[in-house]
Amino acid sequence: MAESFPPVTINFASVKVVGIPGLSLVAIVVAIAFEFPEARWLLVAGLAGGAIVAAVRILRQRHGRPETQRVVSLWHADYH
Repeated sequence: MAESFPPVTINFASVKVVGIPGLSLVAIVVAIAFEFPEARWLLVAGLAGGAIVAAVRILRQRHGRPETQRVVSLWHADYH
């Protein structure tokens, strides 16, 4: 008869992602991706997709139309 284990739940809501705790979360993700091939492909796809989106946004910012280069602020309304 197979043993039944209780479901494991982890709450990362209280972990600050700035500084050392954030780096430890990245280390956990890398360790999981190293162990499981499915997670490795997901991590690589996410990194590649993020790099592509970042490159497109940088290129659009440098060579974009003037109306796409304005800074939008939620705190200060500038109506001219």
